[in-house]
Amino acid sequence: MWLRRRPEQDPFAFGRERPEGDLPPGFRLRRVGPGEWVAEPTRWYLWATILTLAAFAVGGVAGAFAARAYYHKTATVLLLTINGTPFRQDDLRNRLEQRYGLEEISRFAVYELSRQFAEAKRCWPTDEQINKRMEVERAKPDYLERLAVWGMSEEVFKEELTLDMAQTNLLIRGIEVTPEEVRAFYQRNADPKNPTARYYIPDEIQVTAVATSTEEAARQALRELAMGVPWNVVATRYSEDPSRRAGGRMPPFSRGGSLFATNPATEAAVFAMRPGDRLGPVQAARMWWVLRCDNVWRRRTIPWNEAKEDARIGAMLVKGIAQNRQKLEQERQEFVRRSTITVLDPAYGVAQDAVLSRPIRW
Repeated sequence: MWLRRRPEQDPFAFGRERPEGDLPPGFRLRRVGPGEWVAEPTRWYLWATILTLAAFAVGGVAGAFAARAYYHKTATVLLLTINGTPFRQDDLRNRLEQRYGLEEISRFAVYELSRQFAEAKRCWPTDEQINKRMEVERAKPDYLERLAVWGMSEEVFKEELTLDMAQTNLLIRGIEVTPEEVRAFYQRNADPKNPTARYYIPDEIQVTAVATSTEEAARQALRELAMGVPWNVVATRYSEDPSRRAGGRMPPFSRGGSLFATNPATEAAVFAMRPGDRLGPVQAARMWWVLRCDNVWRRRTIPWNEAKEDARIGAMLVKGIAQNRQKLEQERQEFVRRSTITVLDPAYGVAQDAVLSRPIRW
C-alpha cells in the first residue's frame, strides 16, 4: 500500500497544491504539470454553449423563413381588380420603383455628396439655421400653394432649401462687404422698376384653370363645373395645360409673368378677380380658359429692418459669384472624381454620374 508523503517531506508537493482564488461559474481547474494549472469549462457548460448556438442557428433559419412568408403574404395583397385583372401590392411597388427609383437614387447621391463636400469646407448649415429659414418660408402667404403646385413635400423642400443654403455659404466664403454696399443692394432690389427686385413684390394672383384648345370644350367644362363636378376632376378630364397634374392649380404669377400676358384684355380681367370669382371662357396663348381665383396678394415692399440681413448676404453673393464660382465648380468636380461611389445594382448606375452644380437660389 502506497503512503503519500506529507508536503514537508515531498520536494514536489508545491506542484500539486491547487491555486487559491474563485473560479468563474462553469469552469474547473486541471493540473497540466508541476505547478501548472489550467481553468477549463466543465462539460455541462460546453454542452450548454453548443445547445445555445444551435438554438440561435435554428431560430435564425426559422425567422428567415417566417420573414420571407410574411413579405410574400403582404406583397401579394390584392389592392383592386379591373374586370377580373388583379393589381397587387407588389405591382404597385414595382411601378413606384420604376417611376421614381432612379430619381430618388440620383437625388440621394447628389444630396449626400453635396453634404460631404460642404462639411469638408465647413459650409454646411446647422440645424438651427435650417429651422430658422424654414420658419421664414412657412410664414410666406403662398407657401402651401407653391408646394402643391410644385408637387413637393415639405421634407423634399427642406432638403432643397438646405442645399441652396450650403451653396450660398460656399460662394460667400472669405467675402466682406461694407454697410454702403449692403444698403445699395437693398435699394436696387426695392425699386419697383427693377423686374428682378427681391424686396418689391408686385400684385400676385393664383388661379385654378381648365385650358382647352376649343371654345366648345371649355364651355362643356364650364357646364360640368356648374353641375357641381369638382375642379380637379374637370381639369384632369378636359385641361391641356400642365397644371392639370395639380388639379388645375397654377403657380402664383404677377402681371406680365404668365401666358395670360399674351392677351392684355384677358390679363386685365384675370387681375380684376377676387378670391372665389370665376372667369371664362376667355382666350390667351391660343387656348380657351376657364378660371377660378384662389388667392390674391397685393403689392408691397419689404422694409429695410426686415431685409437688411438678407441684403447683406445678397451683397456678398454679388461679389462671391464673381470671385468664387469658377473655383467652386472645379473643387466640386474634383471632389466627385475622388469620391468612391459603389453601385451594387447596375440599374442604378446613374448615381455614379452625380452633378453637384445647381442654380443659385437664395
